[in-house]
Amino acid sequence: MSRLHHLYGLLRYLMMLLSGTIFVSGLVLFGLGVWIRYGAATFVQVMGSFSAQLVTISYVCMCLGAILSLLGFIGCYGAWSENRCLIMLYFFILSMMFAAEVTGVIFILVYKDLVEVMIRGASKDSLRMSYMGPTAADPISTAWNTIMVHYKCCGFDNSTADFTNSVFSANTGLLYPKTCCVDLTSTACDGLDTTQGLIHPKSCITKLINVIQDQSVIFGSTASGICVMELASMMVSVVLFVRLGNTYY
Repeated sequence: MSRLHHLYGLLRYLMMLLSGTIFVSGLVLFGLGVWIRYGAATFVQVMGSFSAQLVTISYVCMCLGAILSLLGFIGCYGAWSENRCLIMLYFFILSMMFAAEVTGVIFILVYKDLVEVMIRGASKDSLRMSYMGPTAADPISTAWNTIMVHYKCCGFDNSTADFTNSVFSANTGLLYPKTCCVDLTSTACDGLDTTQGLIHPKSCITKLINVIQDQSVIFGSTASGICVMELASMMVSVVLFVRLGNTYY
């Protein structure tokens, strides 16, 4: 009997630990959503028509993060207070979220290539159809200027060729904007001279993909850890729920 009592106590602490981990994971997911919405605003803008979907994804991350944090608190308090109702609520909500997350992961894996193609297409279209130049104040132009200057790149995936038949080229008659220049103060880099060394040879798609992949690793690791914690928490919560029923009834 004493051994069972110690095992029950261990399960309580284990559930509190797992719930606490879920609470922290929820905060991380919420923070990732905030980063996508506000910290990565520059990258979101250059994706043109696809930016609305990314904003939606950011809100989904923030909502899921908030729910997970609340759920982690409920699990901790339920295990600490030995409240069967809270433990049952914890298991019910957690199981639904787990099923939804697994479905979401499968969806992402199946349509990953399609999403990348959509991002590439939307970003390239925004450069050609919406980019107005280095002095323009609209969000898309500002975002592209920031990316080209900060990451020392030019164009989307083909350097100066990406500006051919673009709105920028049609309006200015130039082959590339000043933000493509290695030296922004150089008079030789005039938007027409394409001599090697004057403009950045690398395109910006590589930089964009690297940033997205870096954040995807964080997102994937967080999601995997959350799923493992959720599965373990569901198992422990069921055992605790049954054990408390045997104790009080």
